[in-house]
Amino acid sequence: MPAKKRKIDDENRTFNTSWENDYLFTINKQKKPQCLVCLIVIAVLKEYYLKIHCMTNHLSKYEKYIGDARESVVIDLKRKLQSQQNVMTKATTSQQSSLLASYIISNEIAKSEKSLSDGEFVKNCAVKMAKSINENKIASEFEKISLSRRTVTRRIADTDSAIRKTLQTIMTDCAYFSIALDESTDVSDVSQLLIFVRVVSPQFEVYEELLELCSLYGTTKGSDIFNAVKNPIEPFGGFKKILSVVADGAKAMVGKNIGFVFLLRKSNVNVPAIHCIIHQESLCGKIMKLDVFKITYFIRGGNRSLNHRNFITYLEEFDCEYGDLLLHTDVRWLSRGKCLELFFVLRKQILEFLKTNIKTDTTYLENQMIDKQFLCSLAFLIDISQHLNKLNLQLQGKKQTISQIIGY
Repeated sequence: MPAKKRKIDDENRTFNTSWENDYLFTINKQKKPQCLVCLIVIAVLKEYYLKIHCMTNHLSKYEKYIGDARESVVIDLKRKLQSQQNVMTKATTSQQSSLLASYIISNEIAKSEKSLSDGEFVKNCAVKMAKSINENKIASEFEKISLSRRTVTRRIADTDSAIRKTLQTIMTDCAYFSIALDESTDVSDVSQLLIFVRVVSPQFEVYEELLELCSLYGTTKGSDIFNAVKNPIEPFGGFKKILSVVADGAKAMVGKNIGFVFLLRKSNVNVPAIHCIIHQESLCGKIMKLDVFKITYFIRGGNRSLNHRNFITYLEEFDCEYGDLLLHTDVRWLSRGKCLELFFVLRKQILEFLKTNIKTDTTYLENQMIDKQFLCSLAFLIDISQHLNKLNLQLQGKKQTISQIIGY
């Protein structure tokens, strides 16, 4: 049988304290012998190598020191080494703190959708604030933080890469995951499909992250969405690991014969498919054709800028609780409750403004403003809208369980 190779690490060698005086060596934090004079580190903890190093490099300078004098020299050399190590540790800690601050600010810039060049602006403000309260030391620390446009870009890219790696690892190891889809059009009229995943790690930690943003340059049929979703999840087990699907109520998503959910089940993936209720609530709200928004648009909508300015001045004269009305669009269903609430609070001022400042015939609208049935319907719609707003905001919370959602 071949002889076993010797391993120095397995021999459990120990440092002899007498070697400090004899060979001017000490043991460092890595349990390696380090020269107190030239700070070189010897790989093997063996007296022979320490002795050779000392005699070859430092014998002529330190052989004259013996007894107490040599001990004093060793103490002085150890103090200098400790001082250098403290400086290095402090510098390293300062650099790590500056690096962490750079990542934190870059993350906030990304979450707030601010310009990447705003990092320098934040840094300048922080430095000036510190100097204004006579904290020059803190100001100097702020100046060390790198927040240039390129640096912020790299920090955001690093964060994205770290999140992706973590998510990929968890999705690979998990048994099942759920997906949520949302398709919308950007400012350049290109359809963007967002694919979110919800996955539970083996340690029972819930992760909800954006897996992919897919641009749909052509059509947005159910088959297009099906193919766009299939590619990103294929490396993690594909549709076999999907536990449920959440989508909006659009035809391309939940259509009976051509929707994404239909194609999913056609591929023998029979999982629960859930769609959001916001669009359905918006459609229900359109049935109630109150004249609130007609009056609002009459005052501040379209090209009625003069009416709008006069109305703001009118409210300022009476020192009203609110200084203006809110505009509402059908797309922003969640803003309807706030628009109605402001209208109801300012109903008396609106009525007087219609009578005294609008030259166009507004008799019908004025009659509506004093009609009890109209006001009761308006108050009822405000209450319902506020409850739905609260419900929708609660349902949009992160990392919620089914028991929490049912409780709403």
